[in-house]
Amino acid sequence: MEWTGGCLCGSIRYRASEAPHWASYCHCGMCRKISGAPFTGYVQFPEGSFVWTQGKPSQYPSSSGVTRRFCGDCGSSLTFEADGVLFLTLGSLDFPEQVAFDCHTYTSSRLPGIELADGLPHFSGPVGGKGGRPID
Repeated sequence: MEWTGGCLCGSIRYRASEAPHWASYCHCGMCRKISGAPFTGYVQFPEGSFVWTQGKPSQYPSSSGVTRRFCGDCGSSLTFEADGVLFLTLGSLDFPEQVAFDCHTYTSSRLPGIELADGLPHFSGPVGGKGGRPID
């Protein structure tokens, strides 16, 4: 199965040739700021399976060791990159409903009124490593 996605205006497109092997919802304040949403979904695809197919995203070093990529035309948030691992934003996928999530991270920063009733594990911080991915 091929996974595709891109930004709102269509200037930036990407493709992943393998299914994701990790996905988490992040509730930290930085992810709220970058997305403008109460929490953000991130999806990690296996190393080497991801390529940009159209356009070149702009980038922003949001904190030590973290780079975020976005469309310089429409502003769509596209990635969170840390420790050599790239996570795509759930909302940038063409078919985000196909992703099965593993957990919620940084729930200690969760906004009041956000109820987590999906049965996924909750972690007050990262599961391990930046981005909430498990440490191999």
